[in-house]
Amino acid sequence: MRIGVFCPSWVGDAVMSIPFFNQLREHHKNAVIFAISKSWVSPIFTNHPDISEIISFEKKDISGIRSTKNSGLSLKALDFDIFYLLSDSYRSAYIARKSETPIIIGYSGQGRTQMLTRVISRSKNKTHRINYYLNLLIDQDFVMKSQNHSGIKITQNEKQWAQIELSKLNIEDPIAFFPFSVAKSRNIPELQILLFLKNTKKNIIIFGGKEDRKSSEKIISELQVPNIFSLVGKYDLRKSIALISQCNGAIASDSGLGHISANIGVPTVSMFGAGDSDITGPIGPKTTYLNENVYCSPCLKNNCDNKKEPLLCLNRIKPEKAWDALFAL
Repeated sequence: MRIGVFCPSWVGDAVMSIPFFNQLREHHKNAVIFAISKSWVSPIFTNHPDISEIISFEKKDISGIRSTKNSGLSLKALDFDIFYLLSDSYRSAYIARKSETPIIIGYSGQGRTQMLTRVISRSKNKTHRINYYLNLLIDQDFVMKSQNHSGIKITQNEKQWAQIELSKLNIEDPIAFFPFSVAKSRNIPELQILLFLKNTKKNIIIFGGKEDRKSSEKIISELQVPNIFSLVGKYDLRKSIALISQCNGAIASDSGLGHISANIGVPTVSMFGAGDSDITGPIGPKTTYLNENVYCSPCLKNNCDNKKEPLLCLNRIKPEKAWDALFAL
């Protein structure tokens, strides 16, 4: 049995898809399982024991009809028996169709239903994203077996590298801070960030992407304290995961990094507002979310539409509440 799985496009969603691979392996012990993902989320699946191989597409490989078609055709040689679509996009279904896989399983929508050979019904009730992915298996006359809880895999060499790197930077016993998100409505407001960091004596490492570097530099400049460090945009995702694994805790926006820290067992407090924690809240052995449930949340929008009280949902969360929640984990 050879199985292709088209993975979600965002880091947080990719983390939430790992239980799907765990359960898929439970059902198909000897299958060759391929994670087909965009390059920026591939590091989430690196070294995972339930994944046989990762097929990584760069942005150029799936931009435009010709490139997308060629990417799908390139998968024909892998001779899949089944193709699962964790992504709801039309593009993922088109790629699966071009791979000529006989069984293509996914949810309907975005005009792609005719390209699927098995259309799975969505739950009518609110369900967490992890269960949304698992439902692609539950709906197939499978008896759900004991859940394998394998998460993101970090090698001992990666951990040792992170320890040495933090030693070089003279950072001991840090707390990770993830104030940024892809969606502007989920970014912790700048004034709130300053309040979070102003009075703490803990060593804090700010993480984020290259696009967040200017914002982090501004924060560091305004604080001018020796215990706040920015590693924003300085390491690739895999190295960032290793560094996060060495932190004593994490305070996060509703973001992919918050999902990572929760998944690898770092005590994590995530701040929710625009997003719905019942659907996309990070899952981990030591994690919790803060949500003030203001009148306009969850709006599920990428940009805040509250003109009178911008980002009210996040501004209402008091820094001391987040710190207390972290220390209680």
